[in-house]
Amino acid sequence: MLVDSIVNNFNSRNLFTYVPNSMAAKIVNQAERISAKTWKNSDYENTFLDGLTKMRVNQKLFDFSLDIDGELIYVHKLALAIASDYFAAMFEADMKERKEGTVKLQDVDVVAVKALVDYVYSGVITLTEGNVEAILSVSDLFQIIWVKEQCVQLLKNNVNRKNCFRVRKLADMHSCKELHDVSHKYILDHLDDLIAEEDLLLLSFGEAKELIKDEERVIKSEDSAYKAAINWVKHDLEKRKDQLAELMSQIRLPLVSTEFLTNHIVAEPLLRQDHKCSQFLIEALNSQLTRVTERNDSFHVFLVGGTRDCVMGTKECKVYDVSKKKLFSISSMNEDRFNNSAASLNGVIYSVGGYNNGVLNTAEYYDPVSERWSYIAPMNYGRRGFGICTYNDLIYVVGGWWNSTVESYNPSTNKWHLCQAIPGTNEGFNRATVAENSIYSLTRVTNGNNALFRFDPKDGKWCHLNEIQETSNRYRLVCYDRTLFAIGRDDCKWLDIRVNKWEPMPHMLSNRYGFSAVIAAKDIYVLGGEEELSSQFITSVERFSILNNEWTIIDPIGIEHCHGGAAVLSGDFDFN
Repeated sequence: MLVDSIVNNFNSRNLFTYVPNSMAAKIVNQAERISAKTWKNSDYENTFLDGLTKMRVNQKLFDFSLDIDGELIYVHKLALAIASDYFAAMFEADMKERKEGTVKLQDVDVVAVKALVDYVYSGVITLTEGNVEAILSVSDLFQIIWVKEQCVQLLKNNVNRKNCFRVRKLADMHSCKELHDVSHKYILDHLDDLIAEEDLLLLSFGEAKELIKDEERVIKSEDSAYKAAINWVKHDLEKRKDQLAELMSQIRLPLVSTEFLTNHIVAEPLLRQDHKCSQFLIEALNSQLTRVTERNDSFHVFLVGGTRDCVMGTKECKVYDVSKKKLFSISSMNEDRFNNSAASLNGVIYSVGGYNNGVLNTAEYYDPVSERWSYIAPMNYGRRGFGICTYNDLIYVVGGWWNSTVESYNPSTNKWHLCQAIPGTNEGFNRATVAENSIYSLTRVTNGNNALFRFDPKDGKWCHLNEIQETSNRYRLVCYDRTLFAIGRDDCKWLDIRVNKWEPMPHMLSNRYGFSAVIAAKDIYVLGGEEELSSQFITSVERFSILNNEWTIIDPIGIEHCHGGAAVLSGDFDFN
């Protein structure tokens, strides 16, 4: 009775309840269902590195060594393989170093190797003026890219006259283009201060020639290029004197300042005694005499046609007197024109083609003596925004908007003749100029870039030279000596035709488009144009001094000229 009472009491309180097996399993599954969560030990990386470092300090579990001239540096393969692609490849391949457990390193700085091993175990590198070059070399060998990049950055920020040649050579050895460019530019910019430096004097002939050739591209530094060349030759005169003429051929002596030419270069016995060099001197002196004559000449820029609304052209013509800085009006053309081109030949001005409610093939010329415009024979093709230049008493017109044809005009017969067209399809403007018996054409092609072509009038063929990546889309092209100048709204570039490489030059001081550019003596003049946003005329005249490599605004005269032609005549004229 007592037992039954106790059992009944337990049952009444639900202390014992029968639960089927399936229900029990379900309850258990619900209890075990815990959501997954990822944990990261933020100190583990440091712990791992600290552990490796302690193993290294306590010389535990070393399985590899670096042998530098008999000095052994013990390391762990795992640490090297993680930090260095060089060692990772070595350990993955079946190389003898892997089997022998050591590698012999030659021509490396042991201090730099130790610094890099410290980096492998700590992730910390200390670079100084004294170790950075050696660490750059070893990090490049070990293919530890991050350290190499830090070395390059430190050297870039600390190029100076004592290390510039050494840094440039180091950059070349280890394929560091950015470091090479920085050190090379430093050398070019400071060449006048470096001409007596031993590193320059010990350059090979090829290196010296390349330096002089590069320096020659910096137009205002011909004096420095000459000093560097003559000092290099005199440093080992007996072995180098036969190479003097080759170096002098890389220097444009006509661009050297008159005072330096007459007081130093002409007086140099080495140059006077060498037949080729003496010829260079004669050419330079003749050029200087021509330049003096040009300075005494009066240059006039004829501004013909143009537009105010890009729909209708104008007959209006003006003349800007460069020396007197005065603007004159002359007789109007027979026809309204804009996007026309102009050229001077045998004392008269030609205005050709253009646009006025349609593309024009007509042309006319202005005689400053009779002060009248007269028609000449029309071109075979209408053209606008095209190149024009003169060569051997002929006028050449080149391309234009969606036009690849080329024609030449002979004033003595009053006839146009078709020439070989420019290769490819031109989608935009064309500009042309003459340099060393060839015609150069800069045109916008279908890939969006600006392509340079050369035309040899002797064989009548074009060849493709170089391109300017898309920046300005309507350059003006002028030439001085053997250098082409592409003057654009957004940027300006120049190219030595012997090198065939476009280089940047200073930007115009104003941001104008639809302007004209001409060359008079040794200066480039930019006239007219409009501001892009306001469409207001830019009335000032800018001049680029080729000798000084700089732009200046010389006259706020008030020229209103846009999308017209421009050409230069020298001489005395009365436009009043």
